[in-house]
Amino acid sequence: MSLIGTEATGTGKITGLHVAQGWDGTELLLRTRAREVEYYDETTEDWIEIGTNTLPAAASGEDVAFANYWSLAGAQCWLSSPNSGLYKMFPDIPGSILDCYSSAINFKGYIRIKQNRLFSWYRPADLSSVRGSTIDTLTYTTVTNEVGDTGDGGKTYSGDLAAITGTRTALAVQINDQDSVETFTDNHDGTLTGSAGGTGTINYITGVWAVTFNANVTAGKEIRATYQWEDSNENGISDFREASPRVAAEGFSFKQGDAGIMMNVLSYADVEYCLHEKKAYALTLTKDDTGATNLIYRDKVAVPYWRACWATGEGIWYLDDTDETGPAVRLLTYNQIGTQVLPVAKSLNLDLSNYIFDACAIIEYGDYILVSCRTSDSSYNNRVFLYDKTWDAWTQLDWWVSCWTIYNGTLVAGDSISNNCYILLSGLDDDDSLINNSVETWETDLEIEGLKRVKKIVLSGEIGPDQNCDIYANVDNGGYIKIGTIEGDGNYVDRGQKISVGSLTLGRSEIGGGGTQGEIPAYNFVYQINRLGLDKFERVKLKFVATGIGYCSISTIRWVDIRYKGKGKVPSKYR
Repeated sequence: MSLIGTEATGTGKITGLHVAQGWDGTELLLRTRAREVEYYDETTEDWIEIGTNTLPAAASGEDVAFANYWSLAGAQCWLSSPNSGLYKMFPDIPGSILDCYSSAINFKGYIRIKQNRLFSWYRPADLSSVRGSTIDTLTYTTVTNEVGDTGDGGKTYSGDLAAITGTRTALAVQINDQDSVETFTDNHDGTLTGSAGGTGTINYITGVWAVTFNANVTAGKEIRATYQWEDSNENGISDFREASPRVAAEGFSFKQGDAGIMMNVLSYADVEYCLHEKKAYALTLTKDDTGATNLIYRDKVAVPYWRACWATGEGIWYLDDTDETGPAVRLLTYNQIGTQVLPVAKSLNLDLSNYIFDACAIIEYGDYILVSCRTSDSSYNNRVFLYDKTWDAWTQLDWWVSCWTIYNGTLVAGDSISNNCYILLSGLDDDDSLINNSVETWETDLEIEGLKRVKKIVLSGEIGPDQNCDIYANVDNGGYIKIGTIEGDGNYVDRGQKISVGSLTLGRSEIGGGGTQGEIPAYNFVYQINRLGLDKFERVKLKFVATGIGYCSISTIRWVDIRYKGKGKVPSKYR
């Protein structure tokens, strides 16, 4: 792992983590903690707070949901939580944020944006319903030649767009002088470009603009603004109102009262799956928004926490704790021989009975599914189960994760015990701890029943030049003994075949300044131990412990010169 930004000391929790996108697709990393909303600045390589304590005291430490939205009004990011507000911001101008919450118009809670409307749930006064906003009507009002400043013979001028008040935001801004010597046009990313080479900026939330003309403006000449504005609370994406009777494209509300608390709304095919703590509903909206079906999908398809599910191209991954036999990770997907969407168990060989998932967070990252949870003796998430879809294999990791996101191709985790975020599975970081740098194999009889003696073992894989890996063997539960060490600079390492680990599969690009983060060097090796010195045994297992800094992977284990000593005999220590 690698820390992002300056370390925040003391205890805490990352309550929200999200990647917003600007007008040109540039990614902006956002996080929330306590009452703060912050963004990561690539230039300073640190976190910057948006406003001061944007979230109210009632929402301090509360999970926050994010959603992206693009329209002619710009690239937007929305965020909300049950006790905060309904906030709108523009990733291209991350220093400003606008609270659009109005109890008469919309709701606050967890949110998603889909089908050009905003879905909201987990409202404290109604925890079992899902609500949707008006389908965005793209209603914009035009203001023409508004005087914002007056020429004084210089080049630099500024002003405020008078119509940008309340929950209105600006778009399509143009600034020019009375003689039309130069006209500035809006690039949709908070910048203004002059027709004669001048530059400028516009804040869509505050309406503040500033320009620098390429030539001096005659004294007394007006500096004018022509622009449009939208109010998302008026026939926009944050307007949840509906008439009686309801008209198509207006807001809606669907009660799902027998399923317990609603946790999340995820899309698969043309259905919105509403996952509750007891069961799931399937909500289907017609294309013209004149009809809908709101039916129970399945009993015991449920999640314990709103982050305990993740929509992917192959279906919806979720943590199900409704089964009497214990929690399980499942995939809601089309069955292979029909057209039904069915839950498929993916953790049959994984015992999750001793773990608690009341703050579980799931994400898909490449070929992996990651599930965070906690042990029964912990009050915060302190374990992650990683599922490799290619090999159908699970790995347990001692990571402390409250939430996830993917930023510029790298996996980012919010800490469950501090106000920090980390890059995971990308690059190397020496934290002076070797606790997790080991792995054990399954116990095996080498597919030969009875006592046997082995003279040699051959191992192959990849290792970094500064890494060493100690090898231990445990025969018939007699305790581990060291049998060898793979050294990264050993003569059995092929330094002519460099492998760049992580440059593609474990993170595409880095966060912050230069360097080789994300590219981990490793080399192929074949290591043979000729004299194992092991007594006769029935069963054996190995343990590998990395003692240096760098990559190490054991790909194959080959036992050589196995000598059979007879069936029915017992190891000498039991005689």
